[in-house]
Amino acid sequence: MSLSEAFTSSARRYDLLTRLNPGYHRELRRAARTLAKLLDTAGRPVIWDLGCGTGLSTRALLETIPNAKVIGVDASAGMLAAARTKTWPEDTQFVHDRVENLPYSTAEALAEAPDGVFAAYLLRNVPEEDRTNVLASIREFMGEGTPLVLHDYSVSDSEWAKTKWTLVCFMIVIPLAALTGANTSLFTYLWRSVLDNDSTGTVLTRLVKAGFRQVRVSAAKGWHRKVLHTYTARNQGSRA
Repeated sequence: MSLSEAFTSSARRYDLLTRLNPGYHRELRRAARTLAKLLDTAGRPVIWDLGCGTGLSTRALLETIPNAKVIGVDASAGMLAAARTKTWPEDTQFVHDRVENLPYSTAEALAEAPDGVFAAYLLRNVPEEDRTNVLASIREFMGEGTPLVLHDYSVSDSEWAKTKWTLVCFMIVIPLAALTGANTSLFTYLWRSVLDNDSTGTVLTRLVKAGFRQVRVSAAKGWHRKVLHTYTARNQGSRA
């Protein structure tokens, strides 16, 4: 089973499991507010929500920037199907595609350059050898100065964070996934992918190599401290 198929198989239970994760939605909204501070929110800014899943990040963006036009992109048909069942502003769009295909996607919705790009829990799910190139490809569609916000787990910098993450996964996340009928292999993958994920320093280096500037990282609060991080950057050059 591919990763996108695994997400599809657990799509119906995904929102429930995130609601059981203390601070998940709070930190997602915090990351959305971070993007809002970097945006010119006058008019109707276009925001790409890459790896939007069931639309939880889309909702966080619209709650924070209600005048935005959000275009969600995800590789999982099942996750997008769950997103589309929800109520959205009329011009909210969802595109079924892999972020690795950008900026070569033929989706008409992506022909419009974004005023901001948001990607929660995305880069970790891209093959390690492709991550810098994916960031560079995304940047090709961004105008000069356009902000990017990445939001994801990384525990490489702290042994305590690795231990905390493992305990949370095996004592809470995976048992709850089993109880709710979700695909537990997806959440075992989640545990392993976070342990193997880039350090925060590596992500910042990737952003610089991809052509971004003003790169920064901030830590989450609560139990997510040293586990969850938000990265900010701006496009350094003009669109290709």
